[in-house]
Amino acid sequence: MERIDEHDSLQLLQRANERFSRFFARFSGAPVLGTDEEVEALLQVENTLHSVRGYLDGRLQRSQAVTVRDELARYRANLIRLRHELAVMQNSAMGCRARLSARQKHLHAAQAWCAASRATT
Repeated sequence: MERIDEHDSLQLLQRANERFSRFFARFSGAPVLGTDEEVEALLQVENTLHSVRGYLDGRLQRSQAVTVRDELARYRANLIRLRHELAVMQNSAMGCRARLSARQKHLHAAQAWCAASRATT
């Protein structure tokens, strides 16, 4: 029974690490644009985190299997990188939001100027 659980845990960790690798390959260093692809990728990351959470009850940490321990170490490294990447994405999104806000103010000012200009002619 424990062996099957260990095998399932290993497969889950491997899938999670593969998903993180794909996420990093696609979005690391890319500016945040708010696309459906970004949202879907973040939802997949969230689902991955939730699926692995149930296995992190201490049994994996006690595993003597080298493959499980290696995948677990890779998973931890991916979590650290993910935290960094999410912070970068958040900063990029906040920058986009600030630029959009400034553009919106300029558009409202231009709209007001156009309305005033039409009223005087």
